[in-house]
Amino acid sequence: MLSREKRLTKSRDFEAVYRKGRRISSASFNLSYRRNRLVASRVGIVVGKKFSGKAVLRNKAKRVYREAARSIYPQILPGYDLVIFLKKNGSQKITLEGAIRELEDTFKKEGIMK
Repeated sequence: MLSREKRLTKSRDFEAVYRKGRRISSASFNLSYRRNRLVASRVGIVVGKKFSGKAVLRNKAKRVYREAARSIYPQILPGYDLVIFLKKNGSQKITLEGAIRELEDTFKKEGIMK
């Protein structure tokens, strides 16, 4: 798990990213991001009820994407707030490798990864 300094935890921080940040969409998630004035980047993951009505599935998806974000965190450029909002995937099974690959591709495309 990411340390507390590397996570978005306050609702006002999430709201600031939603209101003032840039947004990009991928197959499995929407990414909102904006520059912050901190030394480190911070990551927040949101899984809504539209993803699944079952809390077990939402929690599992959140755990997988948290681990994916943790594993690629050293390559993320400092000074960004990132919010990953998972989309409803239908019957696709979420895997750690797939999540890492998709996060890397999206972050590189937006220029927020080394």
